[in-house]
Amino acid sequence: MWPEAAYDSYTLELKIAIGFDWFTKKTDTTDIRDNVIEFLCSIKISVPQVRHIRDRKLKHCEARQFVKCLCLEVVKLKFFKALPIITGPLGAAVAMGIHEIVEEILESFPGILSLKMMNLGTVFHQAILFRRENVFNIIYQFEGAEHYLLSLPDASGNNCFHVAGRLQKSNLRARTAGAAMQVQKEVQWFKEVERLMQPADREKRNIEGKTPAMVFTETHEELVKEAEKWMKDTAKSYTIVASLVLTVVFAAAIVIPGGNNSDNGLPRFYIEKAYDVFVISDALALFSSTSCVLIFLSILTSRYAENDFLYGLPNRMIGGLLTLFISLVSMMIASSIAIYLVFGDKTAWTLILAAGLACLPVTFFASLQFSLLFDMVKSTYFPGLFRKRTDLILY
Repeated sequence: MWPEAAYDSYTLELKIAIGFDWFTKKTDTTDIRDNVIEFLCSIKISVPQVRHIRDRKLKHCEARQFVKCLCLEVVKLKFFKALPIITGPLGAAVAMGIHEIVEEILESFPGILSLKMMNLGTVFHQAILFRRENVFNIIYQFEGAEHYLLSLPDASGNNCFHVAGRLQKSNLRARTAGAAMQVQKEVQWFKEVERLMQPADREKRNIEGKTPAMVFTETHEELVKEAEKWMKDTAKSYTIVASLVLTVVFAAAIVIPGGNNSDNGLPRFYIEKAYDVFVISDALALFSSTSCVLIFLSILTSRYAENDFLYGLPNRMIGGLLTLFISLVSMMIASSIAIYLVFGDKTAWTLILAAGLACLPVTFFASLQFSLLFDMVKSTYFPGLFRKRTDLILY
């Protein structure tokens, strides 16, 4: 996770590093700022992980400069002679998601945008087909021309909206974990392309007489069924755990630790501060586990329409996981306090030992489920895949 983020944020530092003459010592003592920056950069690139990212970034920048030089030479040729030279590298760059190479070629040969390559349609047909969001985001740099570029048909009469409705199985499963999140990504692509299309183009039919919505439903039928099964199986497993927690904390609320005082009927530990913590944590565990069961029951009874996987079902799964985690933590706190009150004889080491042991199942559960929760939160709430990444305007 962090190497990709570091790679994306290394642009400015790379420019600074390249700007220094690493083989000549500066003698101007007045330029303290440059000396400090140079010293910090030298420290950063001495770290193996950072040096690897820097070398990788530098290699990619040099490759882009090389492509730019080649384009400057090829552009001198006549267009019909240059076309066979650039279509191959352009198609490969689109399929691999190397948007920098695509940008360089499109800057030099803007006329290639409307050409159909290898019976796969235009550049944006291929970017959508292979689900390469980095290449597709170039569409936002063609201000005012997005609708025209996306409405161009391929050899089968499919515009980009039809292509967005097709399921590309070759790389989707390797890039996104979980069938439900795969459907979510597919719906996100479909909705984004729909947003950019003109209303008249959204219902256009291809040669087979199918609209984009019909193509999406037909090609995603099996994946939606698989996602439904994944959601139901996951919800059933979590429902069992939440029900067990609910049973335990409900019993703890009825059977009070230490019993009641025979004189006044109040709990024996009523005056203890730890008892207040027990009551609060047990009540929190009771209400959160009940909410968790209800949330997962709503997942089991959902109609599982395609659009439900965009926000509805992921929101429920996230809410269910969070309430389940809260109920487990609260139950462990209540259990630790109960052990301390009944068997601890008011000694601190008993409370510390009980709390330490209670942390083990909570930590174990969090470590196992964090990746799923993080992926769903990132896919649902984080900034989307589709956005303008540069202010450069292409024509």
